[in-house]
Amino acid sequence: MRLTACFLTVGLLTGGAGAGTRAQQLPPPDYTFPTIIVTATRTPTPVDEIGSAVSVIEGADLRARGATTLLESLSFLPGLALSRAGEAAGTGGIYLRGGKAEHLLVLVDGIAVNDPIAPGGSFDWSTLPADAIERIEVVRGPQSTLYGSEAIAGVINIITRYTSTRFTPRLSLEAGSFNTVNVTAGFSGTIAGTGVSMDISRRQLGGISSADESDGHDETDGWSIWSGALRIDRDLGPGRISATLRGSNSDFDIDDFGGPGGDDPNAVSWKKDLTGSLAYSSRMGAGWDHQVVIGGSRLHRGLLDPPDPGVGGDSRAAGDYLGSSRNVEWHHTLTLGRQRIAGGITLEEQRGRSRYESVSSWGTFTTEVPEVDQSSAAVYLQDQFTIAGVAVTIGGRIDSWSDYGSRPTGRLAFSRGLAGGRLRGSLGTGFRAPALYQRFSPDYGNRDLEAETSTGWDLGFELPLLQRGALEITRYRQDVSNLIDFVTDEVTWVSSYANRGSVRLSGWEGEARLALSGRVGLDATATIMEAVSGETSRLLLVGRGGLSVAFRNLVSRESASDRYPEGQGPVGSALSGH
Repeated sequence: MRLTACFLTVGLLTGGAGAGTRAQQLPPPDYTFPTIIVTATRTPTPVDEIGSAVSVIEGADLRARGATTLLESLSFLPGLALSRAGEAAGTGGIYLRGGKAEHLLVLVDGIAVNDPIAPGGSFDWSTLPADAIERIEVVRGPQSTLYGSEAIAGVINIITRYTSTRFTPRLSLEAGSFNTVNVTAGFSGTIAGTGVSMDISRRQLGGISSADESDGHDETDGWSIWSGALRIDRDLGPGRISATLRGSNSDFDIDDFGGPGGDDPNAVSWKKDLTGSLAYSSRMGAGWDHQVVIGGSRLHRGLLDPPDPGVGGDSRAAGDYLGSSRNVEWHHTLTLGRQRIAGGITLEEQRGRSRYESVSSWGTFTTEVPEVDQSSAAVYLQDQFTIAGVAVTIGGRIDSWSDYGSRPTGRLAFSRGLAGGRLRGSLGTGFRAPALYQRFSPDYGNRDLEAETSTGWDLGFELPLLQRGALEITRYRQDVSNLIDFVTDEVTWVSSYANRGSVRLSGWEGEARLALSGRVGLDATATIMEAVSGETSRLLLVGRGGLSVAFRNLVSRESASDRYPEGQGPVGSALSGH
């Protein structure tokens, strides 16, 4: 198959009053790309030394855009395509550089939150709110060398709001049509020497039908979400201890399908998720820092569809799905002048169970995955150094899985200042272990599945734009093998998961930022993507465009570097990875 797609998004961004004061102190405005990145190398690294393609969204920008969920907030980034099933809080997914949703590893404060019991092990973005976010770092291309399984297409790390020394309360209230209400409250400050940041929010929508109203469906499908986030930081002896906790509780009405007769008056779906981490970091010697992290996530979701009122029969359905993951990691960073050596060991366990039952005139159908698990241990090492003016990053990793052996991965990246701009590139490998459902489902599982593997490279350059911004263009290619698909035998009509085929993903990405004045900035991103498979020669063209307007605080390079004092990254973020 040959697939070509083109995505274009342009955003007009303006800063608030506080941003204008700051920008006027630093003429001309430095509206380029972020200064310090953590997720790409797992050490706080100047962007000029990073060879990977990265994008960053600041939490202030998310709130200025007025987005209520992260899914809609990420729509303008290069290389990303979004999907949503149904209206409002319907299941949402992100596809990075043409990969599957499960080829993207999602982290919250460095803790993996992909659903272990979902059919592909992907992450559902539909109910993750945009509040309580400090920043989001997106790294495109294979990243398994640092993060292990699932990071075939890239990594998105969501970092929750930091603590502060000054007490800062927050309150937001929005209301609108269709019984829409969004309420957020929180604060940051220091209490008895302990830094605390806490946010809680309630969002609801009460009046849009998931089924198509043109087919006569007038039953409203509402949804509501409670969410909260907590971060605590405290100096403890020679080191620092940090804890993060984030959770949500959501429920929303659903319909059977969008066509005639698809309205369902009493079907509901619900989800409860919890993610947390506990980290201790300290200095073990001159230039030698370490961090011990214990973290995990738990996702419990389900659906309930009782018999419809006024309809004969006993047709009903119910589903219950529970997945969890836990990990322990010991991460080290050794700084020798401009050279940084990072490495560590990590242990992870994934566990899950599921049950679905439906009753209809055709009989009773039940499928159940009893509690199953899989685990892995990994060791990784990375070296960052500069030679002849070229910043080089090279690393390797070995993951050993409980049931199907070891998987090595590696990565090489470079960045070089060139004619007032920058030339960068990366080459890496990635893999994705089969999800629990794909292996252990009694109806469709295949315990002989092999891991999906990938090899990818990208080459990009950044140029100054009218001395008030920057333009970045990237060419990339990625080859994915041993793809896991749901396959139905044409003779026996028996369906199961199986490894089959490969795909080549390639394209161009562009991103530009321009400060039009001390308070107004312009963002533009574009992606051209092509996917080629040996299965068929069919050609499909897909295009999408859009315009985004929001307020933004224009952060200078000088102020951005203050995010990570004394060379330290945000505790419990990318340093405590997958």
